[in-house]
Amino acid sequence: PDVRRRAAKALGTIRDSRALEDVVSCLQDSAKDVREDAAQALGKMRDHRAVDPLIAALNDSARDVRKEAAKALGMIRDQRAVEPLIAALGDSAEDVRKDAAKALGRIRAHSAVEDLISSLQDTASGVREEAAKALGRIRDTRAKEELSTALRDTSKGVRKRAEKSLKRLNAK
Repeated sequence: PDVRRRAAKALGTIRDSRALEDVVSCLQDSAKDVREDAAQALGKMRDHRAVDPLIAALNDSARDVRKEAAKALGMIRDQRAVEPLIAALGDSAEDVRKDAAKALGRIRAHSAVEDLISSLQDTASGVREEAAKALGRIRDTRAKEELSTALRDTSKGVRKRAEKSLKRLNAK
């Protein structure tokens, strides 16, 4: 597993598209760490052919694999990932929800605005913060009222991010 893991990392670093299928096959590896590093490598490669396998990895049994798959999909910025990332906003793991929100912001997924607004009520402040940031990146005015409400969040980070996002919406 260590050799496969290092190989996946190296292939992601060099970003050679000829290795894409080999890295994608690592998403099926029996070792969780290999799958995790493969997802990370695919994000670095930014090849749209990796989107479907990464979407499948959002359902991996390992939290870290799901998290890296969400990150990778955000790096690739392909609209096909929007609905699966919206579904990942409901993941049981906080960091998966957080990275799904971040990815939706990177994709600038207007169809995810309502779901991101709902994520402003997440129990985890990190998820609420990323949702507020994503809403600012998307710049959809439907989020103004909820971002204004987030200015009174218990978390300083959420309040700060909501303020920045509102400024972006008002600058539109």
